[in-house]
Amino acid sequence: MASKEDTESEAQAEAPDNPQVCTPDSSEFEVSPDRLEQLLKSMEVLFLDVEQLRSQCSHHATELMHAAVDLKQQQEELKEGYSELSREMQEIMDSVEDLFSTKSAFEAKETHASTETEPAALRQSK
Repeated sequence: MASKEDTESEAQAEAPDNPQVCTPDSSEFEVSPDRLEQLLKSMEVLFLDVEQLRSQCSHHATELMHAAVDLKQQQEELKEGYSELSREMQEIMDSVEDLFSTKSAFEAKETHASTETEPAALRQSK
């Protein structure tokens, strides 16, 4: 059998080193039935609020996913539209370049023809 001294030394060995830590009095945890009912109702309200918030977040997440899908689709459509417009613009630029080349060739031919006819006109006037 353990002696009284052994029991006291074991109790001291298990005691925390912090002198401010005290053993709580169980009377501090005793709550009236009305207070328990009030706490229970408060917890139920909080639980309902949490469920409502979870539902709202889920709904918003679904809406955001749909919006993201829509934006991706719009982005693809814009990319395709941009590519088509770029091709059309390049075709227009090529056509304009061809027109300028034709105009330059025509003007050169006209200039060449006018210089050839000018000396003949001068000869005839003499």
